[in-house]
Amino acid sequence: MNDTFKRYLDALGKTQFMPAQHLQNYQRELLRQVVEHARRNVPFYAERLKCLVRTDGTLDFDRWREIPILTRAEATQFAEEMRAVDLPPQFGDVASRVTSGSGGTPLRFAVNALAMLAYNAAFTRLALWHGANPSRPLAQLRIYRQTAPPLYPSGNNTKGWSQLAPDTDCFGLDMRTPIDDQIEWLSRHRTPYLMTLPSNALALAYASSGTELQFERIFSISETILPGTRELIAEKLGAKLVGMYSCEEVGCIATECPEAQHYHQCSEMTLVELVDDEGRPVPPGEPGRVLVTGLYNYATPFIRYELGDVAIADAAPCRCGRSLPVLSQVLGRTRHAFLFRDGKRVWPRAWNEIAMRGFVPCREFQVVQLDYENVEFRYVPDGEQPIDIDGLAAYAREHLHPSVEISVVKVERIARGPGGKLDPFISQLT
Repeated sequence: MNDTFKRYLDALGKTQFMPAQHLQNYQRELLRQVVEHARRNVPFYAERLKCLVRTDGTLDFDRWREIPILTRAEATQFAEEMRAVDLPPQFGDVASRVTSGSGGTPLRFAVNALAMLAYNAAFTRLALWHGANPSRPLAQLRIYRQTAPPLYPSGNNTKGWSQLAPDTDCFGLDMRTPIDDQIEWLSRHRTPYLMTLPSNALALAYASSGTELQFERIFSISETILPGTRELIAEKLGAKLVGMYSCEEVGCIATECPEAQHYHQCSEMTLVELVDDEGRPVPPGEPGRVLVTGLYNYATPFIRYELGDVAIADAAPCRCGRSLPVLSQVLGRTRHAFLFRDGKRVWPRAWNEIAMRGFVPCREFQVVQLDYENVEFRYVPDGEQPIDIDGLAAYAREHLHPSVEISVVKVERIARGPGGKLDPFISQLT
């Protein structure tokens, strides 16, 4: 067993219950270290972080919000300048990474081994929260960007999906494999746990009718989970769907509470800020743009990095007893907000999967805003059952805007983005 990993995982078992002020102090010390490193060893941050430096050389975190927000465009343009010119050996080997490019041009960056260890520890803690045993095998159906994709029919077999159990089988298959072949491949491996996108889990659920495909836990990645998805997955695949909020650039951001359907921020490895359009902090209960600062990636530090997501924080302490701050909702991408003529902006992630299938029996759907008034509901049919267009229209007017006119369009399939994601809501106005 990796002793460093074991010690860090044990530490995460304690920090999750720290008094809030102690947790903030713990996070602040990690933040201080990565900032000191970045301003001395990363050309991009030499001027950018000067606002924090007092005359005596110490850091003034009361001026934190004076640091410019780092955009995706900047990170892409200055990718080389954002890489550390000097990295102490204790941070481990450095690997190159690239994002999917779902938000535009793929972003290339570097990550050090200690950061990867922290990310795996966060995933392991999540698994343990939800009763999963790292000594039992896991199957992964996802898009592989950093390595050659494992192809059907064999896929691949690596070891140790958690560093807590480095000899455990982890089976992998490229998610672009046709769904019937995914099911056949899964039937040969019979793992209790699956990691995939929630849209792919739903596709498996609908396509596996009549098979014995079942799981205990499905770990959801890359997409937000729409209301009703968990119930459909439990009904059709027997599995508890467990959410992770993460990104390639900083790793784990938040993971689903074992006792409530919200997310605990991974404060021990990521600083999360929610801000309005002017960069000011938003109060709990209000949607805000997500900014993240990774606390362990010293190879390419991301400081006040805007993900392009919108989320809502909850100020109330969680009934589970953990002091880790709560994200009550991750609403989705800023570019997917629906905009109406009166200026109202809506993130339709609150639309319920079960309700949609009650109006339009379908295996998957996508709602596209064409203009201020017209919305198109694209769907892959599930049989030849009748459509309740009046019910769908009433739902759209209640949950989007009273002015909405909605039409339905039957399609054979809904295209995924470069990262394999299905965007269920797209606005052509934002």
